[in-house]
Amino acid sequence: MFRRFLVLFTFNSISALSSEDELTVPAVRVVRLQVDYPNASIADVHGNHKWNSIMRNSVIASLRFVNKHWLICGNGPNSERPILTDFLNKTLLLRQFRPGNECGKAQVTGEIVGDNYYRINVTFIAERDPIRNVKVEATSTVFAVCQIGLKGGIFQYTNALKALGKPFTMLSFDEAYFCYKGAVLVDGDKCRKEYKLRDHPIIERLCASGSFFNTKSDTCEPCSRGYYQPEPGMNTCIRCPDELTTASKGAVNESFCIPVCPAGFFFDYASRICEPCSLRGYQPESGLDRCIPCPSSTVPIYLNSTRIEHCLEKCFPGWQRSLDGSRCEPCAVGSFKSKEDSVCMLCPSGWTTLNKASKHLNDCSIKICYPGTFLNTSTLQCHPCDYGLYMDEYDGRICKLCPISTTTYQLGMVVTDIDLSINELY
Repeated sequence: MFRRFLVLFTFNSISALSSEDELTVPAVRVVRLQVDYPNASIADVHGNHKWNSIMRNSVIASLRFVNKHWLICGNGPNSERPILTDFLNKTLLLRQFRPGNECGKAQVTGEIVGDNYYRINVTFIAERDPIRNVKVEATSTVFAVCQIGLKGGIFQYTNALKALGKPFTMLSFDEAYFCYKGAVLVDGDKCRKEYKLRDHPIIERLCASGSFFNTKSDTCEPCSRGYYQPEPGMNTCIRCPDELTTASKGAVNESFCIPVCPAGFFFDYASRICEPCSLRGYQPESGLDRCIPCPSSTVPIYLNSTRIEHCLEKCFPGWQRSLDGSRCEPCAVGSFKSKEDSVCMLCPSGWTTLNKASKHLNDCSIKICYPGTFLNTSTLQCHPCDYGLYMDEYDGRICKLCPISTTTYQLGMVVTDIDLSINELY
C-alpha cells in the first residue's frame, strides 16, 4: 500500500457549526497504477537525458485522453467544486479544493526492474466509483477503464512510450483514502475532524519518488546529485555507495548511481566504464553520463576535452586538426574527410586512396596492394617488386632497396631476412 502520502487539501472555515459539532466528509481517493514493459530498450532510456520529463508528459497525455471520455481524475485547485453534505438534517455547503481534473497533478515515475524490464508508476487523485462517461449515459470504474485503455494501446499513446515496446496486458492497481491534516479516517473512506477547522489553509505535499519533503521550505525538492529515493512521500534521500554519484538530481533508485568519471570523460551505460568524450565534445565536470557537444562547425581537439575553448574550427575537407590542435594536416593515404566529418575516416577494408587529403568516400577506389607488391600509380595496378627490391607493408607505393651487396631470390619478396648475398650467386 501507499506509504506516507500527504495530500494537498484546503477547507474554508465553517462558522455554522458549534465547537461540539463533529463533521464527517468524504476522504480523498488516491489510486496507483503500475504498467510493466518486459521488452523495453534500457539503453535507449539511459541514452536520453530528458527521459524522465518526456516519459512523465507522455503518461499524463495518456491519462488526459482517457479523462476526456471517462472522468477518472479528481477535481482541481483552479476550480472550486461545491459539495453538499447532509449533517444532522442540515444541508451544509463545503467549498473543497482538489488537484486538477485535467490529470496534470499526477505523480509519474519510472524504474528499471531488469535487463529489459521497465515499470511506470502513476499516482493520482481519482474520482470515486462509479465514474461516468462524458458523452453517453454510462458508468464504470477507474480500474476497468484503465485496464481497457491498456489493452487498447493507451500506454503507447506517444512515440516515447512506443519506444518501450508493448506493455504487459495486466494492469497493477492499488488505492487508498487520505484525510486532511487534523482529521482521522473513519469507515475506510470518510474523514472526521479532530478539532475545529482553521481559517487558514493547511497545505502538505505529496512528494514523488526521487524527491523529498523539505520541512524548512515546506516544499518537495528533488534529491541532490549523489542521492536517490525510491519511495514517494519521504522527507530524506538515500546516499549512493562510496565513490558513486548520480548524473543529475531526482534519482529514483540505486541503479542511477554511477562511478565518478573525471572531467573530460563520461559514464557509458553500455560498457559500464568511464569513456573519453572524444568527438562527442567536452565535459568540464566530473561524475556525469554525457558530454557537451561542441558548437556547430567546430571539433574537439583532445580525446578528453574539458572546456569549450578546446572546440576549434573544423579544417577544410581532406584535412583535420593535428594532435595539439595548432594546425590542419592532410588526411593520410587510405583515409578521407568530407565536409560533414570531424576527423579523417579510414577507407573500407581492402581499399585505399591515390593521394593524401582525399575528400570523399568515392576516392577510396584503389585496391590495397599486399606486401611484396607496390602500386603502379600510372596503371593503378599492383606489381611485384623487382630483384633486389622488397616491400614489407600493405599499400606500398615504392619498393625498398635491399642492403648493399644483397639481392632477392625472386620477384615480389616481402622481407630482407631471406635476401641473398650477391657473392653467393657466383
